[in-house]
Amino acid sequence: MPMPRRSFLLLAPAAILTSPARAQEAAEPLGVASLRRMDEAQLQALYRQGAVAGLPAGRVKGTVLPAPGKRRNAAMSAGARLVWQGKVVDPSGTIAVNRFFGVPAVKGRLYQGQSWLDGGPSLILDYTGTSRVYANNRDEMRLIAPGLYLGLMHDRSTNPPTLSTYFVIETTP
Repeated sequence: MPMPRRSFLLLAPAAILTSPARAQEAAEPLGVASLRRMDEAQLQALYRQGAVAGLPAGRVKGTVLPAPGKRRNAAMSAGARLVWQGKVVDPSGTIAVNRFFGVPAVKGRLYQGQSWLDGGPSLILDYTGTSRVYANNRDEMRLIAPGLYLGLMHDRSTNPPTLSTYFVIETTP
């Protein structure tokens, strides 16, 4: 007599479902709200899975993630939005300017380069030679979902450069 067919349900890895909050994150669409709840290890894992992709020309919305894994991250992120609103990418795709208080203020060169986090390809915004205020900083970004980029800002005044903050870029309304 033949054995009955059995169906198996494929579950997410146990590491993802270690708590009810993580189970909810797994089911929630990826967006700024879910990124605000992640800690540094989760953000870095997500970044490592991202892909290099250019930013579209024009304004792109930005959100800082100043304290990953901390309760205050969402409130600080919302407050920082008053100061930094994102970037404006020029039509050539080689220059981006950060918008502070609604005004384009800090320009950087935009190009594909090597990530300082993991050595993989990333979209780099380098402020060397374009900004006195941000000359010691370098951003790198990867596409983590359609219209959603995760960014890392590195401080190069230390040796080796240190990861100083995380940010999100949204390219869809």
